Amino acid sequence: MRIGITQRIIKEANYGELRDELSHDWVDYLTENFPSALLIPIPNFTILDHNWFENLNLDLLMLSNGNDLGEFTRRDKLERHVINFAVNNSIPVIGFCRGFQIINDYFGGRLTLNIENSTEQKHVSIEHEIEITDKKYIEILQKKRFMVNSYHNHGVLTDGLSVSLKAFAISEGSVVEGFFHENLPILGIQWHPERPNNCQSENKILIESMIDKIKVNK
Repeated sequence: MRIGITQRIIKEANYGELRDELSHDWVDYLTENFPSALLIPIPNFTILDHNWFENLNLDLLMLSNGNDLGEFTRRDKLERHVINFAVNNSIPVIGFCRGFQIINDYFGGRLTLNIENSTEQKHVSIEHEIEITDKKYIEILQKKRFMVNSYHNHGVLTDGLSVSLKAFAISEGSVVEGFFHENLPILGIQWHPERPNNCQSENKILIESMIDKIKVNK
């Protein structure tokens, strides 16, 4: 299984140059939980060559965390391009945190900045409960509520979710924590499976549900 994963952009403090970065948390998480996977970090290209992505022969695309939307247009452009490529080539897509947000943006949804102002609840560096609101995902996860980690200052409220996407997890009554596309193999979660959490089994179930879609598409 060939997994392509996008990378955050950082500004190196000593030299001031921009660099792509994938945290060791992701490398460790994926190699420990999916040891047969070949992990392929995707650079933040400025020139987007369709053939480069075609030659990767990806089975699954992961959109990683880091960077707010609009912080680096280079990354925004790359990720929109690779989502479009995946959609047109029936490649399953999973977005995590920022990845969740850019999928919603790609399909015409709206991001709410500083959601603490709207919800009066902090979502940065805490754990909180989510409610599973979709019958299919209650069956998949075999539970209606569980705790997740949270590191996002901005988020997607229910009224900002793309009409192409359907929420399956909600917190605070209005913050979307998980969604899926009803017609395409696309899933987004707002929390971080690669960081310390108390929902490792649920994370693996969700990711495996997308891996199963690889077999369907093939």
